[in-house]
Amino acid sequence: MERWSPEDPEGDPEKLKDAYATVAHSFALAMAKELGCENDGGLAARPVLDPA
Repeated sequence: MERWSPEDPEGDPEKLKDAYATVAHSFALAMAKELGCENDGGLAARPVLDPA
């Protein structure tokens, strides 16, 4: 996921990155549940924020 803005956001960039990833994960998990995907589409209940 990537964010674009004409200005740099205020705050800690790592915390913001984690926040954006958490929102994207929450959306994906909700969509998987709504669509009835088996095993929630393989998504964990909580986002994994450690880099692979």
